[in-house]
Amino acid sequence: MSKYNFRRKRMNTIDFKTKTLYMERKNPSIKNFWTVALDIGYSGVKGFSPNSVYCFPSYAKKSNGSRISIAETRDDEILYKDENGDVWTVGSCAQDMNSSDNTNDSVAELYGRRRYNSPMFRVLIRVGIALGMLKNEYGDPNGKIIRIQTGLPTAYINDAEDLKDVFCGVHDFSIKKGKSDKWTHIRIDFEKDMIKVMPQPMGAFFSISTDKDGNRLPEAAAFSSSVMLIFDPGFGTFDVFNINNGSIVSSENGSYDNLGMKRVMEETVKGIKKKYNVEVTVPNMQKILATGQVRKFEKDPNTNRRTNKFKPIGEILEAASQKICAEALNQVDTDYNMLIDHDYLVVAGGTGDAWYDYIKDYYGGMDNLTIIPGNQNDTSLPFIFSNVRGYYMFMLGDLRHSASSEN
Repeated sequence: MSKYNFRRKRMNTIDFKTKTLYMERKNPSIKNFWTVALDIGYSGVKGFSPNSVYCFPSYAKKSNGSRISIAETRDDEILYKDENGDVWTVGSCAQDMNSSDNTNDSVAELYGRRRYNSPMFRVLIRVGIALGMLKNEYGDPNGKIIRIQTGLPTAYINDAEDLKDVFCGVHDFSIKKGKSDKWTHIRIDFEKDMIKVMPQPMGAFFSISTDKDGNRLPEAAAFSSSVMLIFDPGFGTFDVFNINNGSIVSSENGSYDNLGMKRVMEETVKGIKKKYNVEVTVPNMQKILATGQVRKFEKDPNTNRRTNKFKPIGEILEAASQKICAEALNQVDTDYNMLIDHDYLVVAGGTGDAWYDYIKDYYGGMDNLTIIPGNQNDTSLPFIFSNVRGYYMFMLGDLRHSASSEN
């Protein structure tokens, strides 16, 4: 692989941390239906409903019943209680409960393809559903038909039935969000025809093709009749989706499982070990990203005096991010003929946001290629919502079409 010298980007490590967000807002909807779109990523769960847009880190920790909190409740706190009364802390607060050397979490449970049946995954799905059904000034699902739209990485789309199985059946649980003292009880029974699963990068395509009201944009016809590559690097996988004049071109190289943000974190962990001789784990990097520092404990061999110094990781993270981005771009060049025949390159996802300036720099001299950010039709939303917004707009259009066909 030839080395490419990216322009130096001012690095803020907290931008790489998965955030907890909940935004009340009125989104387009269809009468008698309450539609919830979920993007259940390895780093974060993103949601889109008629009255909200939200996200939280894909992490939950079961309470052992002995923890006593003396701190003020945080805005980003999410608590979940199952049908047996067991309580879990979910998202950022759960991550912050871990010590820097925690090794208790199973990598397979957090990042494995077959995580669907793990207890933590069920908690994440239920909390994702619940946040999309909370009542606020823009409505609630009472008396309406519930529908769920989600997606999977291109290479994992054959897992759709397994994912639907996790949704199906009775869900009886409660959640408590933020500083509210009230638990909200949710009870819902899903059947398979209530859940739809689509290839993840197609979410980005529908997102750039629809306006804020869910209407198809005029340029969508040009997109469909062009040669387009969806560039969607996530945490666990780097997904690409090739569209050629309205046809989805299948490829054995639709997903790369070693070119996402997880790999960036793995390289950063190695860099921290090499530079500071400090051991950290990939799951604990989320907590470290908030401060941009690791703690290095030392002991003077002569005096036995202890020191605990804070060491910056920004340059290590930047080097790792550039390295993996360069590998991803080189892979695209190899598999798609350096995009010489492409008209559009759509960049989606949180990792796509982190790499967007690099990508524009890398392909910036190509007159044939227009680079489109996945959030271009709703710039009030971060890149991380590119796919889930597209899921929602696709489902909305599908229901509208069904309603018009019946009339």
